Amino acid sequence: MNDTENQESEIPSNRDENDLAADTAANDKPVSGTEEDSNLEQEVDGDSPAESPDPVHDLVLAQAEIVKLKDSFLRAKAEQDNIRRRSEKEVANSRKFAVEGFAKELLNVRDSLSLACSIELDSDADEAVKSIREGVEITLKQLDSVFAKFALVEVAPEVGDKLDPNIHQAMSMVESDEVASGHILNVIQAGFSLHERLLRPAMVVVAK
Repeated sequence: MNDTENQESEIPSNRDENDLAADTAANDKPVSGTEEDSNLEQEVDGDSPAESPDPVHDLVLAQAEIVKLKDSFLRAKAEQDNIRRRSEKEVANSRKFAVEGFAKELLNVRDSLSLACSIELDSDADEAVKSIREGVEITLKQLDSVFAKFALVEVAPEVGDKLDPNIHQAMSMVESDEVASGHILNVIQAGFSLHERLLRPAMVVVAK
């Protein structure tokens, strides 16, 4: 009888151990990946909520960028136009004044021809001398025609004109009752300009 009672008393003890093992296994059951992801998303969402987009702010930034790019484009275009105009002007000037040095050398030739034509011949002068004089006058006219073709213009002030330092060079000053002070009394040598650029000023005598 004692053996039977001992066996019956051991049965409940075994059941308690089985229930404890089942509870432990249930607690140790791994969490599925989906549940872990869901829990992680909930934690992330709770810690740092996503910012909602602001279309008005983005539009303002885009418009400001457009204005900046447009201003840069206009500046670059203006600079390009200035460079083009300067280049065109330099090319035009190089063409206009290509003969400047050559023209200056020809001025002395014209001075000599003009001086020869200013000499008065006697009425009984030799025919050969008269022919030479006529040839010099024709040569001077031809040279003046070439000068006009290349815009080489004579600067020839008249007696009584006011002195202009930009185109006249006063060689001396003389007392005069006929011409006002600061005005031209006599022209020693004519000047010349090429396309309105002064090559040589007119040499004059000015009244005091």
